Amino acid sequence: MNLLIIIASAIFFVACQSAERGQIQENDLSPINPDAEVLTVAFYNVENLFDTSDDPATADEDFTPTGKMKWTEGRLEEKLENLARAIRAMNQNNGPDILGLCEVENRFVLERLVNEFLPEGVYDIVHTDSPDGRGIDVALLYRKSEMIFERATLHSVPLPSNERPTRGILEVTFEKGGQYFTVLVNHWPSRSGGEQESEPRRISAATTAAAVIDSLTQLNPSADIIMVGDFNDEPSNHSIRDKLKGIEYVAGEVFEGRMINLASPLTGVDTIGTYLYQDDWEIIDQILVSPGALDNKGIVLRDRAMTIFHPEFLRDYHPSQPLNPPRHTYVRRSLYIGGTSDHFPVYVQLGWRR
Repeated sequence: MNLLIIIASAIFFVACQSAERGQIQENDLSPINPDAEVLTVAFYNVENLFDTSDDPATADEDFTPTGKMKWTEGRLEEKLENLARAIRAMNQNNGPDILGLCEVENRFVLERLVNEFLPEGVYDIVHTDSPDGRGIDVALLYRKSEMIFERATLHSVPLPSNERPTRGILEVTFEKGGQYFTVLVNHWPSRSGGEQESEPRRISAATTAAAVIDSLTQLNPSADIIMVGDFNDEPSNHSIRDKLKGIEYVAGEVFEGRMINLASPLTGVDTIGTYLYQDDWEIIDQILVSPGALDNKGIVLRDRAMTIFHPEFLRDYHPSQPLNPPRHTYVRRSLYIGGTSDHFPVYVQLGWRR
């Protein structure tokens, strides 16, 4: 009888552990610094946020009213409204304080998003044109009542001369309460052509990002750095784990990485990700922070893991989509269905101490 009780207890324990790993959601993990001021940081790959005009300097012809995608003003407005709804809903309907973005064509579409679709006067924009051949850039929105913009730099990612340029890494510095912190917004090269074949491009991006981080920590070993992006690699891949040295922080252990990867605690979850590829969930959109978050000033750790934000209104419930992935703007390359993005956004609540 005692043996049966022990076996039943063991099965119950394993089931509970599996349920926790499969359903890591906001507030499941107790905050590390629950009394710190909350600073919510998010990232969103917004999937081809183009205006409707042809830019002769880039390959954006498909996203015009007469182009392949038949990208009209009405479709652009629907996408902006969908994106604004998602942004407003994050962080318990308060929206993030900092939002990194990728796949935006230019400042014009960001100004429309901020001025016409998001709460008036809340966000300001940081944007610099990238050399990407399609004309898609990285950018950042920030709650201007919470921080002061200091400066921004775009760091180019070197690729072989016979390849078209990729997006740069946007470095943005802010001042808050007399202290400074930096945000790096990334959109690393895709896996087009094969994961292994394209890996050197992401290694180059990781090397570039690592050099930027090292330059900041050489000036201040406790520098507060937040890194967000679509890395097109997962936390366990070589570019993130080994080149960038973005690894999980385990309380009570000496941290030996370059960045604390707040996506790493989610890697055991197979029921959700930020992007669905061939029926496999991937966590390629990630948020990382520097070890400076382990001190007791400026940016400090609060959430132990980032949240993948996947409300029903962002998911595809068509019978052909049993895993309910993000509802794309287009499917089958050019069939318009009016979804928001092919990625789920992610966010994390960090702490702030003066």
